[in-house]
Amino acid sequence: MAENLWQKTAQLINTITFILLIAAAFLLAFFLLRGKLTGAGPSIAGYKLFTVMSGSMEPALKVGSVVVVQPLPPEAVQPGDIITYRSETGRNFITHRVARINSEGALLFYTMGDANEALDPLPAQARQLVGKVALSVPYLGYLLFFFRTRAGLMLLCCLAVLFIAGELIRTILLREKKGLHSAGEEVAELRINRF
Repeated sequence: MAENLWQKTAQLINTITFILLIAAAFLLAFFLLRGKLTGAGPSIAGYKLFTVMSGSMEPALKVGSVVVVQPLPPEAVQPGDIITYRSETGRNFITHRVARINSEGALLFYTMGDANEALDPLPAQARQLVGKVALSVPYLGYLLFFFRTRAGLMLLCCLAVLFIAGELIRTILLREKKGLHSAGEEVAELRINRF
């Protein structure tokens, strides 16, 4: 009986894990595809995701890390915060630490990378601010960068299909095994009842 409880618990854990992995795969594919189609970077619940492409913020942010950027009003930024902002051209994003703030006149953020010895040449203006780094996940950027390519999206779709097929096959085999046990129990019961 205890063994049966462990089997049911393990099956429940497997099912929950399966559902969560499938949901995560579909969400990841959705956000990556949406970002690719709209030209905007991926975002989840208003938080934007960026990949660190240079070592200017090492050791705090390693190359290939994904930073999760939380939008916030420019007035809430403090010296020491790591912020992401658009370059003057608007084509690139920079994630650096705020060294000082000039609030006289226009709000300006003087930033620099942790690995740099000097301030960035131009301060970031409030209108360029994307937000403050809330979380960093080392090396995840390499994976996300790959999944944004055609080959990566194809691989992600193939893995999802294989995972679903494998789970369906496993479920079918478990049901057949249970069916065999049930049939075997019925035959044994018939034999016992005859005697």
